[in-house]
Amino acid sequence: MTLIYRFKKEKVDAGFAVRPKICVRLTGPKGSLKVIALIDSGSDTTVIPEGIANFLGLDMRGKRTTLQTSRECNEAIISKVSISFLGRGGSSEVLNNVPVLISLCRKNPSEDFVEENEMVLGVERIFDEFEITFKKTANKIILRRTNKASRF
Repeated sequence: MTLIYRFKKEKVDAGFAVRPKICVRLTGPKGSLKVIALIDSGSDTTVIPEGIANFLGLDMRGKRTTLQTSRECNEAIISKVSISFLGRGGSSEVLNNVPVLISLCRKNPSEDFVEENEMVLGVERIFDEFEITFKKTANKIILRRTNKASRF
């Protein structure tokens, strides 16, 4: 099956940017939630914020690790989640037991708020299961399920 999405336009400091963000449904033991996720070929693993993981009831007892990005490091927990890639007309493709890093919230020391990161769809499992084509000039992100038998 082929799923087609559009780039999302976002306000940034210098004006606007278009980013490869798509709507997915995450499912855990306590329920499901639709979220907008950035497709990031530079991220090895899918990352979800702690608040979403808690809402879904994901296992927070997994191994702890360090999540390192180009700008920062913070603590994370290794877990798994089911991800439904939502298409038009109710179509969807589901990946079960996708490895994720749950990014633990950080309290900003200079402010009185907790900072959560956005959801990122990383390479592991996502790029194994889909051929992903970015056609920015046509404003399209195309996900095509590979024909290989799933090993998971």
